[in-house]
Amino acid sequence: ACGFCATGQAGFSRQLTAGEIVEQVVHAARTSAARDQRLANVVFMGMGEPLANEEAVWQAVTRIHDAIGISARHLTISTVGIIPGINTLADRPLPVNLAVSLHAARNDLRNSLVPINKRYPIEDLMQACRKYLQKKNRRVTFEWALIKDVNDTPRDARELAKLCKSLKPSAHVNLIPLNPTLGYLTKGSAPEEVREFADQLIDLGVNATVRRNRGTDIDAACGQLAAGQPVAITSRSIVG
Repeated sequence: ACGFCATGQAGFSRQLTAGEIVEQVVHAARTSAARDQRLANVVFMGMGEPLANEEAVWQAVTRIHDAIGISARHLTISTVGIIPGINTLADRPLPVNLAVSLHAARNDLRNSLVPINKRYPIEDLMQACRKYLQKKNRRVTFEWALIKDVNDTPRDARELAKLCKSLKPSAHVNLIPLNPTLGYLTKGSAPEEVREFADQLIDLGVNATVRRNRGTDIDAACGQLAAGQPVAITSRSIVG
């Protein structure tokens, strides 16, 4: 997990089953239908590492695609960069979208922000992304939580742009200011700094989107998802 994410700070209990994952989608679809809306996209992101639970996640993807009818182009699997999981995903039949929680474009910084980088460094991660692109012809997205004075400098923008453009087609970047958590007190970049960083990427030839912050008022925004008190887990713990 990312070092600044409340989910990772909470520790590991167990993996979700495929049925538990699908049930969340079914609930969302029913809630949308009750509001005369349609569930259009499913993103495996926000709490936990999908590729540490790849088999169950792929079973869920298949059921969501076949039974619920959401196409592969509207299914996205996110990862902190578990290379064996990315390679396995590349060999799966459906061309789902791949999102990588990158957050830094050089190993020394990413080692501190995303500790799994010590096992799967950026240069190897980029090679896995190239393989995925070649097999699936799906543009890769890089997720980047902007942390004030940590990864929001012009140098960071240049290094990120270089990584993006090393992929063909170039990776897309989703930007969002870091959301506060008790275990990581560093501030997120201010809105004007986020916009400036996005403009720098665009000037360097990279597509970038600034994502809206939602759920911070109830500690449910990106990086904040964690139980407020201990939760009893009765199922057997399973390590991805």
